[in-house]
Amino acid sequence: MIVREFELGNTGKKWIDIENPNSEDFKAFCIERNLDQTHIDDCLQSDHLPKFEEATPLNFIVTRAVYDETEEGHTIQELSTKLSFFIDSHHIITIHRLPQQFIEDIRLRYIETGKIQNTNDLAVKLIKGVLRTYETLQNKLALEIDAIEDQIFLKNSKNNFLETLYYLKRKSSIGKKLLLLTREVLSGIKIHHKTTTDLRDAIDLHQKLELFYDQLIEDVSNLLTIYISVSSQKTNEVMKVLTIFSVFFMPLTFIVGIYGMNFEFMPELNSRFGYIGVWIAMIMVSAVVWNWFKRRNWL
Repeated sequence: MIVREFELGNTGKKWIDIENPNSEDFKAFCIERNLDQTHIDDCLQSDHLPKFEEATPLNFIVTRAVYDETEEGHTIQELSTKLSFFIDSHHIITIHRLPQQFIEDIRLRYIETGKIQNTNDLAVKLIKGVLRTYETLQNKLALEIDAIEDQIFLKNSKNNFLETLYYLKRKSSIGKKLLLLTREVLSGIKIHHKTTTDLRDAIDLHQKLELFYDQLIEDVSNLLTIYISVSSQKTNEVMKVLTIFSVFFMPLTFIVGIYGMNFEFMPELNSRFGYIGVWIAMIMVSAVVWNWFKRRNWL
């Protein structure tokens, strides 16, 4: 367990950042500060969803920052990591399992320079950092959708995109679900924090991301429908070619089948021009079938 402590300016307010907490040390840390046991357990659950809870002595917040390390990630645990807060007017404690770049950026840009001297302002910055991870994922998913759309429509690719589209839809749906739950977190912060430009920016960013993820889900669903339709069309074209071939050869097979029967009395067998006559008949039948298909624009 890595514990880092920072002071917010010269106000005496503190930010304690805990990375990769282990059960025993973290519980001892929380008990020393008289934190609620239920919230301690929530911090140690890797699959906990975003929420805001008023508590004594510190309010409790759970958020989830998204990341996309694998193409096959399709669950909340695989696609996001939890970031928990304990916060009051003098202390903010953040707990997370994985290192987060936006936390380091906030430390360098706002804590080391003394630009943030309030725990609520720091909480808003951290929430905005979490929301930026959704924005990064949204941009990546949008590019992947555009690339697949180009492959389907412009390059006539024979690749199977069904599995890829499934994972894109799952990631978009998970992002939307987590954003909906994060709305409760922003509402809780808004109640306990005066409305600042930063907080309005965070709320606006959240609303924008909800719209973007709605659009992602719609785009993936439409693309999935189009891909299935294009695949069906290609299958129909193959079946059309096979049907045309079978229609050409059916009458020829019929003729050959008749003259392949072992009857003793077949007048054509003793005819000098019987062999050539059968060939002429088969060619004429093929020509008639071809002309019929051509007139109906099937060829």
